[in-house]
Amino acid sequence: MADVYFDNATSLFKGYDIVEEQIECLKDAVAKKVTSQEAAKTLTTYPDKSSTPVELLQRMGALWTLLNDTAVLLPSAQGCIISILFEIKQLPRVDVPRGEGEEYMDFDEGFYWKELTGWANNWADNSNSWGARFLIEKSTGEERKKRRQRWVNACEYTARLTATNDRALSSYGADLERATHAISTALESDTGDQWKENLEAAAVLFIHAGQELYRRCAEGETEGMLEGKGELWNGGKGFSLVRWRFWLERWTALTHEDNLSEENRKVAQSALNVMRDMDAKETQ
Repeated sequence: MADVYFDNATSLFKGYDIVEEQIECLKDAVAKKVTSQEAAKTLTTYPDKSSTPVELLQRMGALWTLLNDTAVLLPSAQGCIISILFEIKQLPRVDVPRGEGEEYMDFDEGFYWKELTGWANNWADNSNSWGARFLIEKSTGEERKKRRQRWVNACEYTARLTATNDRALSSYGADLERATHAISTALESDTGDQWKENLEAAAVLFIHAGQELYRRCAEGETEGMLEGKGELWNGGKGFSLVRWRFWLERWTALTHEDNLSEENRKVAQSALNVMRDMDAKETQ
């Protein structure tokens, strides 16, 4: 599947300021032919050769798009991409080119790789786009299934980034907040089929970012939880241990839900197992 994806990558990213060497490098990194450290150096070489700030901004944005889109379209590459992002953050300061755009563009005084300058905004736009295509725009049949899976993949990437505990990679908490819409819809609402369609997206958030969700609930954070219609939940806004317990009970019920597919019952069980593990750790 990875080979097919990268065979089409050149046309997929047509119009972006990306060179073939970057695509081939990412392909090799995913195939474990090069290390994440080697990939980070190769992927950033082209932007570093920019002749003006405007060109640098375009090339960095294109690189972020390459990495973030690939994480959604080829979810098996997510671990590799996150490792590459970590290695990019280790790169040294670079002299920012002079010229067009220098008077109004900020590249963190040359530490633009360490700070992942522009990455968080790129992923926010990217994530919102995948969400809108599934949650807002109308679609049916196979197209609907494809959009749902990409929304699930985007939520999984969000959860994996959150689990790094790196503030920049987790978009300073905003990344997970955007994805909590899936939790609210899947576990706190029973309207139509929307809750079923969001079940897997909600589950991957617990599976990969359960620790952070629990922390927010334990500390009673009042911000960072997107609220849906919530026909089943009337316990107030924000995170709380009461809400955590409600989610656990909902996942428990869903593992026995006759109207769910076997696949959905399995992801519900996986999310439930994570929550139970969190509870067990806290009571030790």
